[in-house]
Amino acid sequence: MKESNFRAISLATVLSLLLLVAVEAMWSVRTYRDMHASYRQQISSVLEEAVWKYATNSMNGDASINIGNITRFDAFVGEGLRTAGLATEYCVEVLSTTDTEPIIIMSMGNVSNEEVLIVDKHLTPIILRLKVADPSSVIFGSMRRMLLLQLLSIVALSATFIYLLHTLFRAKEVDTIRRDLTHNISHELKTPIAAAYASVEALRTIPSIAENEASRNDYLDISLSELKRLGAMVEEILRTSTEEFTTAELRIEECDVESIINEVRTSLNLRYSSREISWNIDIDEGCAVVADSFHLKGIISAIADNAIKYSKEKPMVSIRATIRSGYTYIIIEDRGVGIPRNEQKRIFDKFYRITNGDNYTTSGYGIGLYYAHSVAQRHGGTIAVESEMGYGSRFTIKLPRYGR
Repeated sequence: MKESNFRAISLATVLSLLLLVAVEAMWSVRTYRDMHASYRQQISSVLEEAVWKYATNSMNGDASINIGNITRFDAFVGEGLRTAGLATEYCVEVLSTTDTEPIIIMSMGNVSNEEVLIVDKHLTPIILRLKVADPSSVIFGSMRRMLLLQLLSIVALSATFIYLLHTLFRAKEVDTIRRDLTHNISHELKTPIAAAYASVEALRTIPSIAENEASRNDYLDISLSELKRLGAMVEEILRTSTEEFTTAELRIEECDVESIINEVRTSLNLRYSSREISWNIDIDEGCAVVADSFHLKGIISAIADNAIKYSKEKPMVSIRATIRSGYTYIIIEDRGVGIPRNEQKRIFDKFYRITNGDNYTTSGYGIGLYYAHSVAQRHGGTIAVESEMGYGSRFTIKLPRYGR
């Protein structure tokens, strides 16, 4: 996926989520306002009807209103609220309009808040006022199920969008890893192919080399060595790109840790004969573990090989082996370049290599540590890493002393 397309999709996903939340919020606010307005309209209707009944029943013969019995007005209001299905606390008041500011003459009830509805009858010098409890709690109560469903839908969609973004980021990382892996494999395979090709071409085109037995054997040995190296590379890639080593039966046996570490040291000294490796090996007497010796050697070799490859100038590798609390510990330390803290959890992922653009100063495919970690887990063990940039790394292999 192109970088521009990836950014466009990520931006569109985030904007869609924000737009959804905004629409849901606006709809909820509008619904609340409509319900609040409807509530006030119902209260107004109840008050109008109660005032009409109260005025009719309180009318004197001279067309004046007797306001002496506010209990009757309260009863009319209560009856109207019950008929309308409005269960709310309320307070009724009779106010005089003779002064600039209305004065409460009589009141009945226990509500005193901002929800005030007033009917001013021009035929009378009084105001009949009805106060009701704030309807917000009632409205939110009726909206509770709807708001809960909205919240759940937003959470579900947010989780989906987050998962989508995570998948996109992961796909981008996988694409980068695939590109780097292809680059590394191509670079690694070119060297032995080119060497073998040059040797064969020299034997075919230069008669003096082909006719001289010593020269001919030298060139044939070079070709054979490079082809073996090529075969080993292909075998390593195929072995760790399939799941064979995670399903094949382990050949469990008592392994002498010291002898295996010495084999690894000898093999790596031959492979890196020009590096002048400095080894510091400390093995407790009788240190052993029940494991597959072939794969145990592979684990130690993979980690020690990285210790050498990622060390500048003369590599210094320390290996310590001991037994504690029923576990065999093999600790491999180096003074190499170190591993960034934010990438230490990823180094055991398949084909993952520490990001450094497209240019790698060391060869590899990002499968050695994946192989080591997977095999350690099959043995019931673990591999932990501690590292600091510029000061090297320490890998701790922990395996059950007597097998899993």
